[in-house]
Amino acid sequence: MFIIRIVTINYRAINVQESGRLGRGLIWMMGFALVSLMLLGLSCAAPGDLKKTESPKFSAIVVSQDLAVGGNRVTFGLVDLDGMPVRTDHASVSAVYYAPGDSQGKVVDSGTADFVAWPPPGNRGVFVVDLRFDASGEGTESDPGLWELQVTTTTKDKIQVDAKAAIRVAKEPSTPALGSSAPPSVTLTEADVDNINMITSASDPDKDFYQLSIHQALQEDKPLVVVFATPAFCVSATCGPQLEILTRLKEQYQDRVNFIHVEAFENPHLMEGGRPAGDLVAAVKEWGLPSEPWTFIVGKDGSVKAKYDQFVPEEELGKVLNAIS
Repeated sequence: MFIIRIVTINYRAINVQESGRLGRGLIWMMGFALVSLMLLGLSCAAPGDLKKTESPKFSAIVVSQDLAVGGNRVTFGLVDLDGMPVRTDHASVSAVYYAPGDSQGKVVDSGTADFVAWPPPGNRGVFVVDLRFDASGEGTESDPGLWELQVTTTTKDKIQVDAKAAIRVAKEPSTPALGSSAPPSVTLTEADVDNINMITSASDPDKDFYQLSIHQALQEDKPLVVVFATPAFCVSATCGPQLEILTRLKEQYQDRVNFIHVEAFENPHLMEGGRPAGDLVAAVKEWGLPSEPWTFIVGKDGSVKAKYDQFVPEEELGKVLNAIS
């Protein structure tokens, strides 16, 4: 089953806690997604709203769900005291590690985060930055180290934004690590079912995504793009747009790259109480997914070259595909 992480705003930092394991369907209502939607919502704070606060304070909300030792694509958002999203083009980010008993902390890595818009067109989006963590830190008795994300930026009306978020960094990711072998999961194809709607909730499915099982694609001498997404039930509403992007990329690269969509639930055409009635497909568990959508790019050698939690723009995917195909 999936694990949800509930993010609570306390006006000073973000407190991330494991909340237990979920049953079928409930993962798409996980706390982080609901808070993220509030953060990334269709409206952003207007300059006048920010000016009303004499001493503005801000918080960061980390959207990434699988941070671990090594390189990570970290996504986060910013909110003000009223919980309103704050959007700038760029932000400076530092990853600070607090060893047990250390109150000062050490900056381990830093970078510039760019704002990436999410569909549909509007003000939704997140900040994205690549950061490397050199030690685990989960704030537990067995792993007492702590990590903090420190973010600095300036709004268009020249208000300084300083925000922090506590983050948990595991020793190993739950999803396949970069450079590791992609799990050879057996996934259903169009040939395995009477109706393609039995393996996808896409409203107008592109059959090219359902011709190969993952294990079959890994045996071919081609890179592979795998997207785990539930277009009809996606809480973040980015699964459908992500598939649309991958469809465009497929048209460009299909002669040298395989593309597969894996629906997270068995028999997505069967509903119960407004949610999928089926269990999670085996591949979701085999790939260790804590959320959706997830997109993976696998090289010809079967190793994971890139992976993306939530939405990823076409340009970012294209750069990787150009480099390996």
